[in-house]
Amino acid sequence: MRLRQIEVFRAVMLTGTVTEAARLLHISQPVVTRVLQHAETSLGFRLFDRVKGRLQPTTEAVALYGDVQRLYGEIERVRRVSESLRHKGAGRLRVAATPSLAAPLLVPAVRRFCARHPDTQVQVLTHHTDEIVQALLRNELDLGFAFAPPRHEAIDGEPVATGRMLLAVPREQPLPGGGRRARVPMRQLLDRAFIDYDDNSSLGLLVRQMLARNALEPRSTLEVQTYSLALSLVESGLGLAVLDQFTALGAPADRVSLHDLQPALAFEIHMLRASHRGISSLADDMREQFRLAAAERGASLPSRLEAPAVTFDHALK
Repeated sequence: MRLRQIEVFRAVMLTGTVTEAARLLHISQPVVTRVLQHAETSLGFRLFDRVKGRLQPTTEAVALYGDVQRLYGEIERVRRVSESLRHKGAGRLRVAATPSLAAPLLVPAVRRFCARHPDTQVQVLTHHTDEIVQALLRNELDLGFAFAPPRHEAIDGEPVATGRMLLAVPREQPLPGGGRRARVPMRQLLDRAFIDYDDNSSLGLLVRQMLARNALEPRSTLEVQTYSLALSLVESGLGLAVLDQFTALGAPADRVSLHDLQPALAFEIHMLRASHRGISSLADDMREQFRLAAAERGASLPSRLEAPAVTFDHALK
């Protein structure tokens, strides 16, 4: 089917009559009739039967309509972007973040960005790091945000924020010790339930390597794939969890206490883009809004940390 035939077919499906379809498309009734006839000839089957003055779609038309609606949605998106470019110079931006960064940082960054660029079409996605890299290479994304991404010769990574890992503890299960400078060894907590991660992310490896260096093996009966889910389980009192600070700071203070880890398990957040494509002014601004969102959320960290700090064994030597 040609694009014009698709447009007319959809209009008739929506309105049920040639007259209303013509009014919807701002064309004459004979044009609608002629385009429908040409569409049926090219397809080799009828699209409508006339029943009591209305056009009743055939079984074939109903089957075809779902795909036409999806295609028309894409056509509309292209039209909106082209209109923005022509009238506003706004364009489109496609951005993704890993699940742990999406809610705490990407959402506020997008909110800031949209306030500054209200006419820009923004596609916001959540992908794991490897998926972000592949989408960038296929030109399905303009930029992505991830923790310490793997090296790739065709991907440029630029640090945009830093953070550290924290221990999240259910408020009803406080850690031993007190005082502003109190510290408790991780070894003393191993009899408690910990929430583990079923992933090979850079943050997961960072934590596991530190535990292994100190011959520490927390008891775990719960395993999750995202830090946000781990935090929800901590809130429910089901165990302790080591979380990135940006996820952890979203915890309600009346249900979860946050404790520093010593020595610090630090990480970087990188903005990723395909190295063979230039960075647009829109992508440039999204990077800045993401950086500001990370700084704003991180500013609340000192007031949320509680004693005691949790130390790995070699930190006490």
